[in-house]
Amino acid sequence: MWEVIRRYCALYPKESELLFKKTAFLEHLKNPFPRALLPGHITASGIVIQHQEMLLIKHRYIGEWFQPGGHVDSEEEPLQAAIREVAEETGWQTTPSSFHDQTIPIDIDVHLIPANPKKNEQQHLHIDFAYLLEPIQLGIATDPEAVMWAKLTDCDAPRLARCVKKYITLTHP
Repeated sequence: MWEVIRRYCALYPKESELLFKKTAFLEHLKNPFPRALLPGHITASGIVIQHQEMLLIKHRYIGEWFQPGGHVDSEEEPLQAAIREVAEETGWQTTPSSFHDQTIPIDIDVHLIPANPKKNEQQHLHIDFAYLLEPIQLGIATDPEAVMWAKLTDCDAPRLARCVKKYITLTHP
C-alpha cells in the first residue's frame, strides 16, 4: 500500500509532505489493514457522484454526514472494500469511475478515531483511501445507514469539499 500512497502523492504533491509524515509507519508493513494495528490502519470509502450530487450517510455513532466507508476485510483490496461498504450501507451497487485511475484513491485522509471503551479500542488513526465511484443500481443495504444525495455545492466539510474540487478538476479540465 505504500506504493499507492507514493503514486497518490505524485498526483497531489501539495498533500505529500504531511501525508508522508502521518503514514510513514506503514512503509514496511505487509498488512496495513487489521483493526488492532496501532497507531492506525488503512480504511476505505466511496465518493459516489451522480447528477452533481454526492451520496452521503449519517454516521450512526458520530451523527454527521460522511461518504460511506469502513474497514478493509482480510484478502480484500481497499477499492473492493469501498465498493462493498457503499453497497452495505446504502444499497447502491457501484463501479470505479472512468474519470480517475482506479488503482489510486481520489483522496487519502488521515484522521484520529477516539478511544471506544465499549469496543475495547484505543485511540487510533484511520488512513482512509477514498475512491471515486459511479452508481449502477439501487439494491438493498445489508447494514443500512441514513442516506441522502447532497448537492456538490453543499458538500462543504473540508474532506468532502476537497473531493468535490478534485472531481471537478477531473471532469472539467
